[in-house]
Amino acid sequence: MITGPFRPFPRSALTGQWSLSPVPPWFVHNRSAHDTGRLLLAFAARPSLRALSAVLASALRG
Repeated sequence: MITGPFRPFPRSALTGQWSLSPVPPWFVHNRSAHDTGRLLLAFAARPSLRALSAVLASALRG
């Protein structure tokens, strides 16, 4: 199970909650959720540093 904040940065800071810098893939306004999910699945199937770097790059573009 993956858990994370349900509030993006500005609102989470006001309530004292930590927030993820990249937009989580389950947020509606994440533009790269499809690509990040596809890359994450590829990384789970064949873990490698190259696959991990692709996942991180896609997540940061979110």
